[in-house]
Amino acid sequence: MKHHPAWLAAGLLLFVILACNLGKKSNVNNRPANGNSNASSQPAPEADLGSGVAIKEIHMAKDDGNGSPGEETDTFESGDRTIHCVTSLKAAKSGTQMRFSWWIVDADGDQNRKIKDIDYKTRALENVVHGHLSLPQDWPVGKYKVQVYVNGDLDRTVFYTVR
Repeated sequence: MKHHPAWLAAGLLLFVILACNLGKKSNVNNRPANGNSNASSQPAPEADLGSGVAIKEIHMAKDDGNGSPGEETDTFESGDRTIHCVTSLKAAKSGTQMRFSWWIVDADGDQNRKIKDIDYKTRALENVVHGHLSLPQDWPVGKYKVQVYVNGDLDRTVFYTVR
């Protein structure tokens, strides 16, 4: 059987095209549009960042007056001394390591400063976990965030405002 050179050339060309396309990554260009790789873009305050692998839902809440989460909100008054971050996990597994990392984004002259880490380990059948942070004085007015880590990996970030 004789092979036609045009079919051989077409097959090789198809092979090269497929090989090139399969080798491309979906997110090759990580640089900002202005070309400055050091520029940081601030996400919108309502944005949830992270993989979301373990956390099904996350929100901020005011204190109910008894030390538990109450009204869901992303805006707090300066006099709200205790602020809650409530997470709902996709699976209830005993021994899940949780870390709530509280940050000032931009408040009272401080920017991008960690306030405190709060660690917690879940118990059996526990899939709702909340971290809370209290201040003995009024909160400085500004923007804040809580990064929630599950078993050492950043899973979600939630932003809130104090006015």
